[in-house]
Amino acid sequence: MFIKHPSLRSRMSEREVLEELGFTPAEAAIYLALLETGSTLTGPVIKKTKLHRGTVYQILQRLEEKGLVSSVIKGKKQYFEAAPPEHLLDLLKSKEDKLSGIMPMLKAKNNASKEKQRVTVYTGVKGIRTVMDRILEDLTPRGSYYDFGVSGLFREVMGPYWELWQRRKRKSNIKSMVIFTEEQRRSSLVKEYFGEARFHPKEFQSVTDTIIYNDTVVLFIWTAKPPVAIVIENKENALSYKNQFMFMWKFAKK
Repeated sequence: MFIKHPSLRSRMSEREVLEELGFTPAEAAIYLALLETGSTLTGPVIKKTKLHRGTVYQILQRLEEKGLVSSVIKGKKQYFEAAPPEHLLDLLKSKEDKLSGIMPMLKAKNNASKEKQRVTVYTGVKGIRTVMDRILEDLTPRGSYYDFGVSGLFREVMGPYWELWQRRKRKSNIKSMVIFTEEQRRSSLVKEYFGEARFHPKEFQSVTDTIIYNDTVVLFIWTAKPPVAIVIENKENALSYKNQFMFMWKFAKK
């Protein structure tokens, strides 16, 4: 519920304030009319509010259920009277108490919904192979990933596994969008790589090979001794990297 700044609230009409407190326009009009008339039949209320008779009866019943209107039968006629304005403060306090009662549960749900970031570091050829196998498992069949900062060191460091990984990727029909450098355009690396390729100038080459897939980003540091793969599992982080990749892809040459 939107609450205006106090300096603006002072210039608001009574009806506007009541509407901010949760009254419908018709409820506010009828409640104010009853405050002005005191105990009354529905006729004066209808005249003051210019609302349809059926609407007035429905809203009076609703306000009675909320404890904001009381009624009494006098001579076979039903008279209605607004609850004292102080009752509105009691109503607000009751709502505040109810909200305070569920606040811990609301906070718990909010904290549970916030995505946690998991970071795992794998070292050495065996560790990186575990990461690469998992990528294939997560994307099989017909998944896709994005890759930039490709230097060719994957093939150099991993040896025959690189060719095996490409074959398994092709067999599972895993798609990829990969950014190489211009000097790699005619290399065997590009020819043997299964995926859609684009190229950018060598000066934009990254020292880190980065693969983005699903909600995961994998950073490969091939020059480390031993080589390292950092797996970051976080949806927002993966989206950020993907946006970065798509920006580079847009300006890379086919």
